[in-house]
Amino acid sequence: MSRLFTDKAAAKPQTKPDAPSRPAKPATAAPVKKGRVQKYLREVKIEMSKVTWPPRSEVVQSTSVVIVAVTIAAAYIGILDLIWSGLIKLVKLG
Repeated sequence: MSRLFTDKAAAKPQTKPDAPSRPAKPATAAPVKKGRVQKYLREVKIEMSKVTWPPRSEVVQSTSVVIVAVTIAAAYIGILDLIWSGLIKLVKLG
């Protein structure tokens, strides 16, 4: 047998010294296997069954609290903005 077939680790690829080097091709993503997607969806279903969902009344109450808090904050910022813009106009006039 020749050395090429017996000692593959020692064999070096032959390249021409004046040949332009080509950039390596980017690795493409392997196609998603159908079994992996099904497994993922099955695991998601199992995890979602472990979630403790609040009752509707609690969700409505929490949502109402958030809406009221955002409205109060918006009014507060709006009033401060009006005050500061009025002060700026007074300073520019003087």
